[in-house]
Amino acid sequence: MRFDAVLYDFDGTLVDTIPMIVNSFHYAFQKVLNIRKSDDEIKSTIGLPLWTAFQEYDEETQKALNSAYHEENERLLPHAVEIFEGIESGLSQIKAMGIPQGVVTSKRREPALFTMKQFQLDSFFDIIVSREDTTEHKPGPAPLLFAAAQMGIADMKRILYVGDSVHDIRCAHNAGAVSAAVAWTRMPLEELKTENPTYWIDSLHSISCILESGEL
Repeated sequence: MRFDAVLYDFDGTLVDTIPMIVNSFHYAFQKVLNIRKSDDEIKSTIGLPLWTAFQEYDEETQKALNSAYHEENERLLPHAVEIFEGIESGLSQIKAMGIPQGVVTSKRREPALFTMKQFQLDSFFDIIVSREDTTEHKPGPAPLLFAAAQMGIADMKRILYVGDSVHDIRCAHNAGAVSAAVAWTRMPLEELKTENPTYWIDSLHSISCILESGEL
């Protein structure tokens, strides 16, 4: 096989949480600052740890924004998330090939696990790396390097990292891993193209071809 593991971003890659996340940001900015930012401005921070979206503000305002965001996000979480078409069957196909799979996300572990269990995805993954596991985050290489170390993989070129944002592709490249961008991204497509992901995939089923031959 071309790769020893396939790792995935979570939000916007496996599950469609992006509208919920954007709405949570809008709620926080409106409640705390009485402002409205554009959807694209908000999307530019998705995939990074939450605090980076608020770092331009003073500490007290950051805490208030963070609290308001989580208030709305936790209200929406049980009913505002959908799984993308073909994800479960794609993960099942790759699992049947005997290839370890995992999630590397900037999301907190608790809500990530909640959604995984909601859609019965957790059983597909050999490792889950969340925000709490590293002190440095995407787009830096630390989360992927941590996952590789935990899985006993020394050659980062043997890892395929699948994501939907520029931060995912940069993380893969910074770690020396191979990147795959998903065609169903809700992020600005032209920005993602400028990162030159190694592969573009139309479904998770495309990954089986990459695993076997390195080509689509």
